[in-house]
Amino acid sequence: MNGLKSLRTVAAAGVVMIALAACGGGDSGDSGDSGTPSGPVDLGYMGWVPKAEEAVALWNEANPDEKVTYTPVANGQEAYPKIRSSVQAGNAGCLAQLTYDQVPSFVADGMLMDVTAYTGDIKDSYLDWTWSQVSPGGKTYAIPQDTGPMGLFYRKDLFEKYDIEVPTTWDEFAAAAKKVREADPDAYLTYLATDDSSTVAAYAWQRGASWFSIQDGGWKVGIDDEASQASAAYWQGLLDSGDISPTKRWDPGFYSQLADGKYLSMIGAAWNSALIEQNVGDTSGKWAVAPMPTVAGSDTTANSGGSAVAVLKGCKFPEQAVKFANWLNSSEDSMNVLAASDGGGLFPAAEAALQYDVVNQEPEFFGGQNISTVFADAAQKVNTQWAWGPTYSSTDTELIDGLASVATKKSTLPEVMTSLQESTVATMSERGITVAGN
Repeated sequence: MNGLKSLRTVAAAGVVMIALAACGGGDSGDSGDSGTPSGPVDLGYMGWVPKAEEAVALWNEANPDEKVTYTPVANGQEAYPKIRSSVQAGNAGCLAQLTYDQVPSFVADGMLMDVTAYTGDIKDSYLDWTWSQVSPGGKTYAIPQDTGPMGLFYRKDLFEKYDIEVPTTWDEFAAAAKKVREADPDAYLTYLATDDSSTVAAYAWQRGASWFSIQDGGWKVGIDDEASQASAAYWQGLLDSGDISPTKRWDPGFYSQLADGKYLSMIGAAWNSALIEQNVGDTSGKWAVAPMPTVAGSDTTANSGGSAVAVLKGCKFPEQAVKFANWLNSSEDSMNVLAASDGGGLFPAAEAALQYDVVNQEPEFFGGQNISTVFADAAQKVNTQWAWGPTYSSTDTELIDGLASVATKKSTLPEVMTSLQESTVATMSERGITVAGN
């Protein structure tokens, strides 16, 4: 979600905006002019983080002249049609939560406002790769909220039972997976989630894949590039050998499998810690977190998930909207709500927030380990050469369908990557988006 950093020159910025505008959605949002409000303002905000209304209430109490009206919306993909229709109808308010992979498409469709003029003094307070995620073409349209640096969640008791050393590389991981299967035909080191496209993207991301980039005035698509194929081949090999199994990570029965010891570990983003604790409570104290395995000779990690608070086209008070979004995503008062395990469990994108007490807990569930130190280190090692494309919603849907075919052995992951490359290029071309070098 972060590969546009290398495009931040004036010339490259112009190329990117031409390519974004080629989506056919009209202008990409103007910078607006907040001026000086003649009275109290009301900033509408749509989002889905649990207990966000409590953080908003704290803001409203301290800022009665810059009130925020919060409207909860369904998580992720289900929210976007409502946000889009609200912008088109002119009643969306100022702000909406978007996952990073959606920012380019919202920009391309003219749904967001350029707020670069109001972000100069806060830009450097966020992880640099997250700022790239909200600044396609070098213009800023949102404030980073949270990230998904990845780690290895594992059962200490089961690693000890099967005499497994915590793997640090993917080669060691494959060897450990085989060892578990040889010891117990009912257990696996881990799984491949066939209903979670974000992890497939993250594994490719870690290896240096570049699914989308700007070249020669258009979008270069590299979903089947060498790094993506290498990642796909690795995971397909583990599936073919039977050393891991496919599963539906978002199926209600998944956590029962974790609790029963069918899977010894889970490779996932920081935000999974709250989900594991909430759903597998009877294994409290048996879990720990280690760094995500890496390619031998590299310490590069990956990211899965994360959101931003975007300023919507038509916002009458963009300066005040940015002020609130920055407070929401970086202040200790807000993070005490949003980063708490009984709140959103967010892992903040603001660097200062990584030091807050609420982030650096030593939960009993993880044996008193401050797991945030693992994720904070990982967040600094995310591969920055990654970007999402203007039609990623379609790509994501097709990737989920492809993973379903992998689960039923009707296809392989390398074949899915090749098919996804072809269909993504076709979709972009059909929508009038310039595709370069494919």
